[in-house]
Amino acid sequence: MPAETTSAICCMLFGGIFEKFPKLKVCFAHGGGAFPYTIGRIEHGFNVRPDLCAMDNKTSPRKYLGHFYTDSLVHDPIALKLLVEVIGKDKVMLGSDYPFPLGELKPGNLIESMEEFSNELKDKLLAKNALEFLGLGMKQFVDPIAP
Repeated sequence: MPAETTSAICCMLFGGIFEKFPKLKVCFAHGGGAFPYTIGRIEHGFNVRPDLCAMDNKTSPRKYLGHFYTDSLVHDPIALKLLVEVIGKDKVMLGSDYPFPLGELKPGNLIESMEEFSNELKDKLLAKNALEFLGLGMKQFVDPIAP
């Protein structure tokens, strides 16, 4: 469903949803679909075909990077690295694809395997960004008795 996810992001951007509702928190599945990898083409379309892409929103799609979340479920280390670079280290959170069978056997395996990611970044992707998205604190989930 990455194509549908990409279309959903573009519809929300070009439809002015993020302009009309600036506090709206949205997380897109499938690593944002093809959006993170085609942002250059999407922005080009916005610039050269405003009659199609800039009717309800005059802000470049690139300016919305960092304003919405995606999950991390991309199944590829190169794709995950690019996803974090494009969407932002604070806006990517663990994806599981539950209850569907296309997720990782153990959710988070790819993130944990990323040698080039710091432990701080892994913690953000595995839990902290989701907690931020949900407006929750880590203290609610830490056992005060555990060593």
